[in-house]
Parts: sequence; structure tokens; C-alpha cells
Amino acid sequence: MATVSGDIDPSCAICGAPPFPECPHEGERMELALNQAQARWSGMQEIRDWVLNHARNQVMVTFHQLRQLRYQAHVGYLQSLPCFTLYYRYNGQPPIQPAQLHLLHTQISQANAIFKQGVDEDWRRSCLRYPDVLDYYFNLVGFVLPEEQDSAVSNPVFGASAKERPRVKAKKESVDAGSAKELRKKEHRRSRGRTPPPHAPMPGAYR
Repeated sequence: MATVSGDIDPSCAICGAPPFPECPHEGERMELALNQAQARWSGMQEIRDWVLNHARNQVMVTFHQLRQLRYQAHVGYLQSLPCFTLYYRYNGQPPIQPAQLHLLHTQISQANAIFKQGVDEDWRRSCLRYPDVLDYYFNLVGFVLPEEQDSAVSNPVFGASAKERPRVKAKKESVDAGSAKELRKKEHRRSRGRTPPPHAPMPGAYR
């Protein structure tokens, strides 16, 4: 007499293959469905946007501070050059010897080139901080999972009538988003742990 086991394993829901050996199709489709559901969940995009915006703001603020310090050093060097005050006062045509003027032009050009290289290096170093900065702001995002006894977990309602439940909340940050926004406009560029990202070091003195 033939019998039917109550715990018989089903065949693959995708291709109908027998349960043993295990078919990979169901796992692959589950991964695909999970990725699609994650993309549809607005909370994931909100987290991504929040983290990205604050990371960009932090990088821009850091770069602006570095560039300002470098600019002050640059101006200080130029003002230390002989005849530079006259050069500035007479709009680049000071009453000095041609040889002196030529030397001054050379020194100014070299200083400007060094300043530009320094600004580029500050920007590169600031951008290289993105992994740490992104980790920092992701770690500021709090999330709350519902209890297993929650009725929404034990008696789920699917489809359009499902009740939206908040899952994430952002902790208070200290970045001045307004000033960073102005910096982004001015620059025309958008490109672990709890410790804020460090600033890149200042360069040495001009030679």
C-alpha cells in the first residue's frame, strides 16, 4: 500500500527540479526580489541621500578651511617679496628696474603655481576622506526593528493597504548645511566610528 509523507519536500518553484540536490534558482530569485524590495523602500533612499549630502558638506567644509589656510600662507609669502607692495600698488607696473621686475614676475608665477598645486592636493586629500566620512555618517543613523510579538510582524498585511511604519531616524548632526550649500555653489564642484574625519595637514613653507 502506497503512503504519502506529510513532510515531503517541494520541487524547485522556478524550474520544477527535484529538491535534492538543491537547485540554485530559488535562492537567486530570492536575492533578486530582496534587492528589488530594498530599492522600492523609500527609507533606504532617504538614508542614502542623508548620508551622501552630509558627507559632501563635510568634505567641502574641510576643503574650504584647508584652502583658506593655504591662501593666507600664499599671500604672506607674496607680501614678503621685495617690491611686491609697489607691484600691487601700481597694478603690476611698479617703477623699478626691469631686472627686478622680471625677477618679481618669476617669483610670483612660481608662488602661484605652488599655490595651485597645493589647492589641488588639498582637494584630492579631502576627497580621499570619503570612505571614512561616509562611514561616520552612516553610523549616525539609528534604526529600530519591531518586536517579534508586534502584530504587524505576527499578522502582516500585504499590498497597498499595509500600514507604513517608520523604521529609521537620523541622530542630530553638527554640520552647517546652509553654509556648506553656499560653499558648493562657490566651488562649482560636487565631487568608522564616531570620530569626525580629520583635516589634512598643511604644507610646508614656500621656498
